[in-house]
Amino acid sequence: MRPSLMFLPALATGTLAVALFWHWLGAPVALPEVPGGRLDCLSYTPFEPGSRTTSTPGWVSPGRIDADLRQLQAYTDCLRVYTPIGTTPGVVRVAEQLGMQVLLGAWIGSNLEQNGREVAAALELARQHPATVGAIVVGNEVLLRREMSPGRLAALIREVRSASPVPVAYADVAHFIDEAPEVANAADLLLIHILPYWDEPQPPAAAAAASQVMKVYDRFIAHWPGRKVMIGETGWPSAGRQRGPGRPTLLNEARFVREFAATAAARGIRYNLIEAIDQPWKRAAEGTVGGYWGLLDEYRRPKFALQGPVSSHPQWRSEAIATGSLFALLLAAGLAARLRAAGWLGWMAASLACAFALVLQWEAALVTARNIAGWIGAGLAATATLAAAGLLRGMLACGVRTAAPSASLAAAAAALGRPAVLLRDPSLRLGAFAGLVLVAASWISLMLAVEPRYTDIPVAAFALPALALAIRLAGRTGADQREAVLLAVLLLGCGLWQLEPQNPESLAWLAICLLLALPWGGALRQILVQRMPRP
Repeated sequence: MRPSLMFLPALATGTLAVALFWHWLGAPVALPEVPGGRLDCLSYTPFEPGSRTTSTPGWVSPGRIDADLRQLQAYTDCLRVYTPIGTTPGVVRVAEQLGMQVLLGAWIGSNLEQNGREVAAALELARQHPATVGAIVVGNEVLLRREMSPGRLAALIREVRSASPVPVAYADVAHFIDEAPEVANAADLLLIHILPYWDEPQPPAAAAAASQVMKVYDRFIAHWPGRKVMIGETGWPSAGRQRGPGRPTLLNEARFVREFAATAAARGIRYNLIEAIDQPWKRAAEGTVGGYWGLLDEYRRPKFALQGPVSSHPQWRSEAIATGSLFALLLAAGLAARLRAAGWLGWMAASLACAFALVLQWEAALVTARNIAGWIGAGLAATATLAAAGLLRGMLACGVRTAAPSASLAAAAAALGRPAVLLRDPSLRLGAFAGLVLVAASWISLMLAVEPRYTDIPVAAFALPALALAIRLAGRTGADQREAVLLAVLLLGCGLWQLEPQNPESLAWLAICLLLALPWGGALRQILVQRMPRP
């Protein structure tokens, strides 16, 4: 049968699969609704959207603050800010004009001089705007960061309380306040932070997160009966790495916010959600997940509604078109390969996998890339995925056994300085490709083992290269593969160390590690046999 006759049914079948898949992912889901579409309070930090959000916000225009607060007024009548210095006086002034309340923070740390400036500025704002400043929050997670002893912190709170025209609060993770009764007793109001995504050793699933918050809240008020308590921070991220069963997605953020807000309203619990607007600069300190806790994205676009059904992929039609277009282009590349019927079936599957991987990588790059290096990394990952698709096409057209074995990683590395030789020799090209993928995957595995909280799991970037290399190099890894064996052992060790059985991303990464290590099993056995003592 002519290749063109196989192309058309493969194109129709694959395009249908793409459309059905994205339609399924984008289907709206019914969730509990926020009563009246109003939230109790939102954390707010003013910043200008765009390139400057890769670092801590600096100058912010008064117009930006005014526009933000007018937009946020549709969600809440209360904002929590964390310092009285910088742009905050402008926030308080606009809030007063709009009839909003402000929980005014004074950022307290180990620098006593700075603490004095924070307290003085907070007291001055409270005196100027007593009807707008609902409370002064003296310190945010000071005990958690161990920047001041409980006794000194309690003394500072009492000092502010004696001079403040409004109630004085302290905010921290619930169990740190439990362990510091002198701090708890010094404040008029206790703000407890309950962020189930960061629970240790692992968070609950998003569907159980709201009830987990309520359990912690109930334990705390039982420990401090009669005290005024507010949930000072709670929320769920919409992007970032999965921890255990706790998966950050737009739908899961919406589910948590809406379930929690409905429960809190029914019980009359005061709360503050973190946060009003995504804060992309937090990715540097907290990993990708740190930048995506907002109800609005960086450009002030609502991420989901507080009432009505919610889609996890509201842009699914655009995603389907992009995936379908990439699939068609990749599939068309099979026309030149003179594939047989079985080959077309395999190439259709490979083209689908490559198209989905590229779209998912693009979406991941939009939330993970913080600078030019991040975008270069995303470009290299896309190139590796396309190269893997090319490997698979070559194997489907010619078979694996007729292909040359891979050069050693040492030989490929030496050839990097001689591009002409590298381009002429398929064994060196294959060795260089395998080496780059192994090195990159080994580094990520190492980071997942030593710093798992803040390291993303890039399944889409490595799935196709790992599969292609496992098939292409099976039994054909060439001689002297010591470097590859060392990387394979590192991959397996770290892949097992990072394993979270309830985390599909972690399980997928272990599978990638196994696929990348598989071709070097024979070389490892050879090395072990050579080093065994002879009788």
